Amino acid sequence: MRSPHHRWLAEQLPAWEREGIVSADGARRLRERYAAEPRGGLAQVIVGIVGALLIGTGLIAVLAYNWDDFPRWVRLGLALGPLALTQAVSWCVLDRGEAAKPWWRESAALVQALAAGAAMALVSQIYHLPGTWTDLVFWWCVVSVPLAWVMRSQAVAIAYLVGIAVWTVSQGVEANLFSARTAADVRIWFPLLLAGIVPLWPGPDLRARPAPGGRLVLAGSAFVGLLAVATQASALHRDSDGAFFWLAMLSSVAVMLFPLDRGGIAEPLARKPQVVLGGLALVIMALIATYEDPARELVKSVWFALSGGWCWLLVVVVVGCAAVAFRQGRHAVLAVAGLAVVPLLAAPFSRDNTGGWPVAIAYSLVLLGTAIVLIALEFLGRQGAARIGAALITILVVLRMADADLSLLTKGVAFIVIGSGFLAFNAFVSRRRAAAPGGSPA
Repeated sequence: MRSPHHRWLAEQLPAWEREGIVSADGARRLRERYAAEPRGGLAQVIVGIVGALLIGTGLIAVLAYNWDDFPRWVRLGLALGPLALTQAVSWCVLDRGEAAKPWWRESAALVQALAAGAAMALVSQIYHLPGTWTDLVFWWCVVSVPLAWVMRSQAVAIAYLVGIAVWTVSQGVEANLFSARTAADVRIWFPLLLAGIVPLWPGPDLRARPAPGGRLVLAGSAFVGLLAVATQASALHRDSDGAFFWLAMLSSVAVMLFPLDRGGIAEPLARKPQVVLGGLALVIMALIATYEDPARELVKSVWFALSGGWCWLLVVVVVGCAAVAFRQGRHAVLAVAGLAVVPLLAAPFSRDNTGGWPVAIAYSLVLLGTAIVLIALEFLGRQGAARIGAALITILVVLRMADADLSLLTKGVAFIVIGSGFLAFNAFVSRRRAAAPGGSPA
């Protein structure tokens, strides 16, 4: 068994012990026999980042002190010299193979990535090369991502994901505020850049998973990047930029329904940031759509979005991911994902720009139904989310009470009753889980 298999086994053993599949002694022997290589971990990433930043800052300060007095050939040597030195250090780390400690790889890879970015910036300044800072970010990401593969560096991978998210957002903003025709087409580039992390996560055998911190950055980068793509796709529309609202909903669903293996499905919600980010964004947009004006704009955005190719690509991806999720029994996330279907179903009945109140009422009812499904799934022994469902019902009631023409005293008493009921339900769910552990959203 290789190291990814060892890690997978280590992740499964606690659940196997709870279910009685293996004994505690058997689990201990398996851990000893198939010891997993320790991941970089957050502490090691921090060590690498802090050390690399200190070294990089020191080098920049030393060079900047007399930079203007150096001839061009000296400047060029100072720009490329640190890069050559860091490459030599990385080669020494790689030459040690598995004997190299994880923080060695993290530090060497990150310092080399920073040296590459500094060399590119300095060469551009020395020879007055044309371009913007976003061009530098793009090419720095392109030349740095192989370091994440070769050095198995979590730090460089995280920096790369942040970099492509920043670049994609900058192109989306440029398309929306200035000219959609001059900005890079992130509908093509962002998926390609995001795929650049595949050789590291999930790796050549398609099994390795990023560490929890890496998962959060990966999910955040994908989510922010898809929203930026939606911004540009909306700006490219020939009539208006009204397509963004529904494209953002579809993007949230695509992130939330990202396919998982059995081990990933069994993990708690806290270890699935893509579900948290996508689901939270979708629920917030649905809550906004419970008001008349946003509901009307959301339905209008469906017609704008459907005229673009990016929308249809998202629909195909969402349908495919939903089919996989249904086959795996991920009913909780499917219930939340259904919120994006409401404006599509309402669009044929709203082409004459009628008021948005029927859609607003429909969204309130669908949100209520979604909350009930999340609660019922957990009480039926499935992977549900009773607390999230209760919180959603509470928010809906609070929003409707805030809109109601009632006295301040009545609203205050109602809020006290609602809050007390919510806390009591959470206490009941906690006791129930303690007696018979339940699931979390898949």
